[in-house]
Amino acid sequence: MDTILEARDLTKQYEDFSLSGVSLEVRRGSIAGLFGPNGAGKTTLIKILAHQVAAQAGSVRVFGLSYEDRERDIKNRVGYVAQEPPFYMDKTVQWTARFVAPYFARWDGAGFYGLLEDFRVNPLKKVKHLSGGQKKLLSLALALSHGADLLVLDEPTAGLDVVYRRVLLERLRAFVADGERSVIVASHVTDGLDQIAEDVYILNEGRFVMHEDKDELLSKWKWIHFRDGALAPAIVGRLSNVQRQPFGDSGLTGDFPALREALARALSAGDAKVENAKLEDILVSLIKGA
Repeated sequence: MDTILEARDLTKQYEDFSLSGVSLEVRRGSIAGLFGPNGAGKTTLIKILAHQVAAQAGSVRVFGLSYEDRERDIKNRVGYVAQEPPFYMDKTVQWTARFVAPYFARWDGAGFYGLLEDFRVNPLKKVKHLSGGQKKLLSLALALSHGADLLVLDEPTAGLDVVYRRVLLERLRAFVADGERSVIVASHVTDGLDQIAEDVYILNEGRFVMHEDKDELLSKWKWIHFRDGALAPAIVGRLSNVQRQPFGDSGLTGDFPALREALARALSAGDAKVENAKLEDILVSLIKGA
């Protein structure tokens, strides 16, 4: 599987924040999830990848091209959704589409209005009269309507209720189903995005603290639930976030294969059991331990 986006050693310095030497790749046909707490640098990174701001050092290549040489060609093939889309608030949704369309060679007006219907966004409404979630859905409809080969999405589930979060996830799955198109999505919460992301990046304080294939990641991170006294203190000491509870204790490991043999006796005796960790558990553990 080849690479659709490649970033190397990106650096961006602000007065009170620094994105430092960040590198990542997005594989063709994949969904890459970029997770981290507020202020971790996700929006800065996404803006650099979409060439909304310039990095002070490092490089970005999309479709094998550089923005410096082929910006218009690249942006014709990238669907970008900002955390706070810059709409003209006094204009209608319909006007917004007419304004955007000439910038894209493969604009699909029928597809756009079909998405508005699916998202239940009234094309005759002024943008300022849309809810926060509807503004985000409008932004997604625009990004999905010009034949993009790569979606770059910043907090796309923000403001969406559970129904439209699910609609969004289904749309993103369908977008990459042909194996040719890709998505990179940034979020401070998983909101179901952990279900579709294949590559997981966790960013904190301007640096990646983890990058791994999701299946490999989840094979390592497990909750261990055990009866009091069932595990040797040395084993308990290798667990994080140990929680003492009335009917048993629990702890998190990020290296279950290394503990499997040591846990075998307690597992076979029914004194311990293993539960898959969620991406949110992993995110919190890594950030708290950073």
